[in-house]
Amino acid sequence: MHKHLVFLAGACLASAITHAKLPKAEANRIVDAIYRVEGGARAKKPFGILSVRVSSVAEARKVAYNTVQNNHDRWLKAGRPGQFLHFLADRYCPPSADPKGNRNWKKNIVALVK
Repeated sequence: MHKHLVFLAGACLASAITHAKLPKAEANRIVDAIYRVEGGARAKKPFGILSVRVSSVAEARKVAYNTVQNNHDRWLKAGRPGQFLHFLADRYCPPSADPKGNRNWKKNIVALVK
């Protein structure tokens, strides 16, 4: 019976680690960097949001924040392959759609977040 409790405790811990949210302050730093990478106040599409229609910069920021958190969850579930910001970049600016843009996005987001 003791072995089952140890296994269950380990499984619960692994689940908690896998589903840990990115701290709000860190997520906000990344979202601030995305704003700049995507053109800041000059951008026609705030935060580079193309997947849904947004009616304000605040709404675009909320979509970007959710995108960061959701991709952080995906990154954890995938076993933390590589740097999180590179994982995010491959979804935000896919290399299949724009290889040069993806390389630039990665370089810029990493520099701005640090």
